[in-house]
Amino acid sequence: MVLVTLMALTPSPTNSCPSSEWAALMAFKAALKEPYSGFFHSWRGTNCCYHWHDITCDPTTRRVAGITLRGGEFTVTGHISPSICNLTHYLSSITISDWKGISGNIPPCITTLRSLQLVDLSGNLIHGQIPSDIGRLTQLTVLNLAANHISGRIPTSLVNLSNLMQLDLRNNAIQGPIPWDLGRLKRLNRALLSHNRLTGPIPRSVSDIYGLAELDLSLNRLSGSIPRSLGRMAVLDSLNLKYNNLTGRIPWRLLGSRMTHLDVSRNWLSGRIADAFGENSYFISLDLSRNNLMGRVPKSLVWATYIGYLDFSHNRLCGRLPRGLPINHLHPSAFDHNPCLCGKPLKPCSRL
Repeated sequence: MVLVTLMALTPSPTNSCPSSEWAALMAFKAALKEPYSGFFHSWRGTNCCYHWHDITCDPTTRRVAGITLRGGEFTVTGHISPSICNLTHYLSSITISDWKGISGNIPPCITTLRSLQLVDLSGNLIHGQIPSDIGRLTQLTVLNLAANHISGRIPTSLVNLSNLMQLDLRNNAIQGPIPWDLGRLKRLNRALLSHNRLTGPIPRSVSDIYGLAELDLSLNRLSGSIPRSLGRMAVLDSLNLKYNNLTGRIPWRLLGSRMTHLDVSRNWLSGRIADAFGENSYFISLDLSRNNLMGRVPKSLVWATYIGYLDFSHNRLCGRLPRGLPINHLHPSAFDHNPCLCGKPLKPCSRL
């Protein structure tokens, strides 16, 4: 009975991960340096499917299905070894995030891992470019490369990721235009491209992504006008375009939409603020500050159901603030630096 019990508890060779995958993980580990030798402490023996920390395997095939190495208290340095690409058959998830010291390039061979559904390499020092044929990963639902030193352009093949739901390229040095046909990513619900060096216009095809709920293009060098079609997006809840070089008017549909966060501050937008607010307007945050907007503050603003934070400061607005505007709960500086605007909490209109 004791012998039978021991045999049952001992990992069978038929249940072990293949030796090729064990070798791939050993080479992957060798390319990373952990000063306190604690994170890889469980990576012992030849069976990488048996109690290896943050390695998951397919229960049927015993092939490596996921690598999840999230940063912790200590800094890990080194680079991501191309040996990771030898985990070819069932690998669906790679998370190597928030280690702050991992550098080098994204291994180009990663695009051969056709079963990948999630890639998260955020919060490191990775440089170089996004692999040009990233579009081969047609099963990918999440691509997170935020907070690295990635440069170059967004590959045109990226629009082939037909199952992509979350795209996060924030805080890098990516330059050039946003692909004009980004709208082909029909399943996308979050597109976060802020704090890069992107240039050119906002692609009009973005409005073809029906389920897009959050779009952040702030802190770039985008130019041209804001596409009017963005205001017709039924699901869009948060739009951040601040710190760009956008010109023209703010589309009235954008102000009359159902979104709760809208920030177009620090651009070169001009013209009047459309009288487009109403009972459907529920803004947790509305920031139109530091543009060249002129004319009166829209009277329809008083009909908005809710405005939590509002900033119209540093424009060229004139006239009297609309009566009934819920000023008491707004920040005192919400209308500052509009030289010919009057009414509470600004200067009395009689002085103009």
